[in-house]
Amino acid sequence: MIAAEASQFRTVLLGESRSVILTQLFDYLLERSADRRAPKEIEIAMAVFGKSAAFDTSQDSMVRGHMSRLRQRLDYFNTGKSGPRLQIPKGEYRLILAPGPKDAEEEAVPPSESPPARSAAWRGLAIMFAASVLGWAAFFLFEQLNRGPSPLWQTAFWRPVAVHKRLPVIAVGDFYLVVESGPDGKPRRLVMNPLIQSGRDLDNYLTLHPDDFSKLHDRDIHRVPAPVATGAAAILPLISTMRADHGIPDITPVSQLSQDAIDSGNVIFIDYFAQLGTPRSPILQMSGFVPSQNFDEIRDIASGKVFTARSESAQNSDATHPATPAYGYDYGYVASYPGPSGNQILVISGIEDAGLSRMVKLVSDKRELDLLARQTHGAAAFEALYQVRTVGGLIFDTSLLIARPLKTEGQGPPVVRARNHYLPMFPKSGRN
Repeated sequence: MIAAEASQFRTVLLGESRSVILTQLFDYLLERSADRRAPKEIEIAMAVFGKSAAFDTSQDSMVRGHMSRLRQRLDYFNTGKSGPRLQIPKGEYRLILAPGPKDAEEEAVPPSESPPARSAAWRGLAIMFAASVLGWAAFFLFEQLNRGPSPLWQTAFWRPVAVHKRLPVIAVGDFYLVVESGPDGKPRRLVMNPLIQSGRDLDNYLTLHPDDFSKLHDRDIHRVPAPVATGAAAILPLISTMRADHGIPDITPVSQLSQDAIDSGNVIFIDYFAQLGTPRSPILQMSGFVPSQNFDEIRDIASGKVFTARSESAQNSDATHPATPAYGYDYGYVASYPGPSGNQILVISGIEDAGLSRMVKLVSDKRELDLLARQTHGAAAFEALYQVRTVGGLIFDTSLLIARPLKTEGQGPPVVRARNHYLPMFPKSGRN
């Protein structure tokens, strides 16, 4: 019986946490489950973590921290199940098969131990998406019956998606949040750490920061920023109106996007530029732009120019330029890349909210897309960077800075054509 439960849990552990260390720890406890004596902490440190006999467990909580995380994973796995279940008793280092609860009251799980998959936050997000998306879709589809296909299908940007036999997937960027507990062990707040974007990242982080084992917890909580969600809701009906089948595409968080979907289907990424490295597709590595270490910058590889988003309050003022308006600057990015199987990857992005929302509107405008196509000579693979100026929190104007076709050679590294189209907006310096 324990072998069957262990096999199921191990499959879940590999699929969800993707943690080699937790899997090795579980395998070790499973091997020792038939022993009368539970393994000691130092034995686990030596067998699983490769420590020596001189390892001081009183000064390093590595084993205790990983044991706590494994116990939490088992709690998630057991939620809602009836019958015997795998458990690691509190304060012990052994795996047992315990009898299941006799009634529903015993089966209740404290809020802090709620299962991460499809949590209440995700259900709320799904409801929000459904209400917004279905409302927009119903309106646009009704209009479509009388108007015919949207002219957007004729643009170089949207044509691959409009005529493809498969509906695209709209992939929305989402942030991974870690639960931080207080000294009493109770959850205190949600924390977003740029170094931690998944449960696997958290495992690695805690390995390097063992003092945080008892403070940071994985609940598989993700958040979709409002501008990203709004952008997805605006793009969805556009796709329906430009396709002959009037199909409604799915909206999927990037964290839930499968590799097969990226490699074989049309995908429309809507996300902040700094987050575009999160998807696992090598196609996104074709870009001639990269985010810098700061989330508010984009660097052009070819020229070395760095474009920095700045709020209006951050503008410099002095006596020599008393009349200069206090503009805010953001940058938007759009791109189209061919996939490995005849599919297409579209990217709608920005450094901050203004840049992202402006790009959503830009790709909804046939005139703007036609202008962009002329700059890139109608290439199937291209990218463009726009500057978005704001005044008083409102978008003042938008200017195309760089537009270039991208030439790919088979599945090898992308080759960016040397001829870029720069508009004379900035002095030739290293930063903009």
